[in-house]
Amino acid sequence: MKNSFLFIVLLLAVTSCQQQTHTEHSTPVKRAKQNVEVEKVSTYSGLTSFQYSGLVEAKQKTPLSFKTPGTVVEILVDEGQYVKKGQLLAKLDAYNAQNTYELALQKQQQAQDAYDRMKPMHENGTLPEIKWVEVETGLSQATTAAAIAKRRIGDAELYAPKSGVIGNKNIELGVNVLPSAAAFDLLDINTVYVNIPVPENELGKLKKGQSAQINIAAIGETRSGKIHQIGVTANPITHSYPVKIEVNNQGWKLKPGMVCNVRLAGSAKVEGIAISNKALQRNASGQQFVYVVKDSTVTAQAVQTFDLIGNQAIINSLSENDLVVVSGQHKLTEGSVVNIINTVD
Repeated sequence: MKNSFLFIVLLLAVTSCQQQTHTEHSTPVKRAKQNVEVEKVSTYSGLTSFQYSGLVEAKQKTPLSFKTPGTVVEILVDEGQYVKKGQLLAKLDAYNAQNTYELALQKQQQAQDAYDRMKPMHENGTLPEIKWVEVETGLSQATTAAAIAKRRIGDAELYAPKSGVIGNKNIELGVNVLPSAAAFDLLDINTVYVNIPVPENELGKLKKGQSAQINIAAIGETRSGKIHQIGVTANPITHSYPVKIEVNNQGWKLKPGMVCNVRLAGSAKVEGIAISNKALQRNASGQQFVYVVKDSTVTAQAVQTFDLIGNQAIINSLSENDLVVVSGQHKLTEGSVVNIINTVD
C-alpha cells in the first residue's frame, strides 16, 4: 500500500513538470519592436577641413561713462535694448549743478551790468585804463564760469554716442558713480566676430579672406563668414593664435558669448562615407559606433570619423546604402528589433 502511494505521488510530479515544460515552449517571449528613424548612407569625396570651437563677440564694444561724479537717479535702458544715436540712457542728480549754474548766472549778470555802466566812462576817457581792464576781465571770467556750470548740468545726463545694443549695465539707482567707471557697454553687433584658437602648426594653412562655415547650435543655424584677422601673439599656455572670422549678423540672432563650431576648408582630398552627426554614438570605452539596420535588427558597428562637414560626419567601416539609425537609438542595444517609421534623405 505504501509503495502504491509513492508511485502515485511520483506520477503526479512528472506529469506536472511535463505540463509546465510544454507551457513554456508553447508561449515564447516576444521582444518589443522599437520605432526608429534611419538614414541611407552615401559616399563622399571632397577636401579636408579644419574644425575649431569658437566664441561669438561683438565687432566693437564701447564703454560709456558719465563725465562727472554723482548719484544715479534715472536709468532709461536695459541690457539687450537697441538704442539710437543721441538717445538719453541715464541721469545723475543735478541739484547741486543746477544751483551752481544759477549762482554763476547771477555773477555773470552783475559783471555785465558793471561792464555796461563803465563802458561810456571808458569811451569818454573818465575811467582809468587799469579799471577798465578789471571790468573786462571780470565779465570774461563770469561768462566762462557760467558756461562751465551749464556744461556740468549736461554732464549729469548720459547719451548714446552712436546706435547699437546695450551690453552690460553696470549701474543701479541710488549708486554713486565716478567718471572713470563704465555705466554701460554699447555693442555693435550688426556684424560680429567669431574668435577661434588655432594651433601654431595649422596657422600657416590659413589666410585672410578665407571662407568659413560657422554652425551655431544655440540657434540651430549655419552661417558663412571670412577670416578677418590672424593674430600674431600666441597664448603662452596653449600655444594657439587668435583668429577672428567676420560674420554678417542680420536679425541679431548671434549674441556675444555664443559657442559655435567653425569649419575651414583645407587642400587635401578625403573620401569616405557621409552620415548624419546624429547617428554617432559612443560606448563606455569612448569608441564611436552607429546602429546599422538589417532585416529589422540592429548591429552596433564601430566607426572612425575622418572629418566633419556641416552636420555630416565622414567615416569608414560602412557601405553605400547601409541604413543607420539617426533617431531612437537611445532605446537600442545590440540585436534590438526595430520598426522603421521614417527614412531621412
